[in-house]
Amino acid sequence: MPIRHARIFPRYAFYCVLAGLAAIYVFCAMMLVPAKIYILPYLITADFVRYKGAFFVLVLAIPAAIYLIFWKGSDFLAWWRTPKVLTVGAHGMQLGADTIAFADVARLRHRHNRNHVLITTRNGKTLRLRLDLWDNAPALVAEVEEAISEVLRHDVDRRVHAGDTVAFGALGLNAEGLVHKGQLIAWSSIDTIRTQSDEEGMDVDEHLVIVANGKARKIDRSKIDNEPVLMACLMQHLPAA
Repeated sequence: MPIRHARIFPRYAFYCVLAGLAAIYVFCAMMLVPAKIYILPYLITADFVRYKGAFFVLVLAIPAAIYLIFWKGSDFLAWWRTPKVLTVGAHGMQLGADTIAFADVARLRHRHNRNHVLITTRNGKTLRLRLDLWDNAPALVAEVEEAISEVLRHDVDRRVHAGDTVAFGALGLNAEGLVHKGQLIAWSSIDTIRTQSDEEGMDVDEHLVIVANGKARKIDRSKIDNEPVLMACLMQHLPAA
């Protein structure tokens, strides 16, 4: 039975857009002071503009506004043109006029640092699934990843058994082990594999940490293609990982 997910208002992204607009307003207030136009009369005055620290406020205002509006607040901007309902069925998903059949999907990439899922079909069409725009997002991403990985897994197994190295973005996988930056990490040398979350300010980065021969390698999970398929393959080759 198809599962319907309703669009929700992205409050966090909305507040980021407001903060970005506030930064632009401060920039305009400082630029208008030489013309004796004071749109923030109690904060931005001629004395404040002459203060040496004001230069750094002026330099940072626009980059901060761009970052907040077009990066952190991009989900709010996309919210206006996103259909109200996303339907996920056994064989595909429908978002407005766009229909994606799971059998046609060639690549799935979870941008953990933005909470977006990029779904690319075999004809090169890419759908960006913004998880923060939908109710019950954890269940949604689990449904989509499970369905797509079920389709892709058979092709990966076939290619590995044929002796190919299958690319997963930042990593490769073959019968002998994993390939990272052109170097082979043999299955027998791998001690542990785990996921790790690193917080830096407002951002949370997700990493896959591979410890082999006592050396740890950190791979950004947002740069891994078809991660659910890769993780299933790792569980098959490393049952104790």
